[in-house]
Amino acid sequence: MAGLALAFLLVVQTLVWAEPARATTIQVGLGPSGIFTDVDVPFSDLNGVSLSGQTLSLDFIFSPGQFVRLFSVTSDLDVALKLQTNFSGVVGFVSGTGFLSDQQGNPLQSPEILGSASSSNGGMFAGLFPLDPGTGVPNRPFDFFGVHFELTLPNNPSFQITGSDFELLDSGLNGPFGVGPGIPADLVPDAGGTLFLLALGLVVPLLTARMRLTPGVRGNR
Repeated sequence: MAGLALAFLLVVQTLVWAEPARATTIQVGLGPSGIFTDVDVPFSDLNGVSLSGQTLSLDFIFSPGQFVRLFSVTSDLDVALKLQTNFSGVVGFVSGTGFLSDQQGNPLQSPEILGSASSSNGGMFAGLFPLDPGTGVPNRPFDFFGVHFELTLPNNPSFQITGSDFELLDSGLNGPFGVGPGIPADLVPDAGGTLFLLALGLVVPLLTARMRLTPGVRGNR
């Protein structure tokens, strides 16, 4: 009996040791419902995290009742993270993977390699492009309720994260997305290639000189 109890204890310990690290959940409010080309949400959950080369497992979930709908007309989407540090130069690059998730937190696609960039004022950027060819997302229209990131920070422990932004951006400016509830089931391009928006009062901001984060390519920003 003693031997059986010891064997059982070893099995339990093995299962505990093998349990993967749990993700940190960060809730972001996307604001009012509507049709958009850019939504930017600041958050402070990572403030004080040092750049020690560690991996951060992050689940971004939207406020209760909210979701993002990618329409038939939505041709491009950049899900971006901006991490500001207390350094005044190029602090390094974030790397990792990400995917969109459904209402239960299940992935809607295989993990994709993030694009990465860094600025000269201590900022780092990571971008997920879920609509790029080969990403395996469902046919549009479809909804997602969160985003999962596996981020590896640069190894520069003298510096810390001081502020962050979660951003959804139609970086092609030729196909908006929706923030629900209370939005159309779908938006489709007409035969001439222009947008059929059902007179919803879409305001398209003029965005200039924005650098796209290309997956797997690093550069200064």
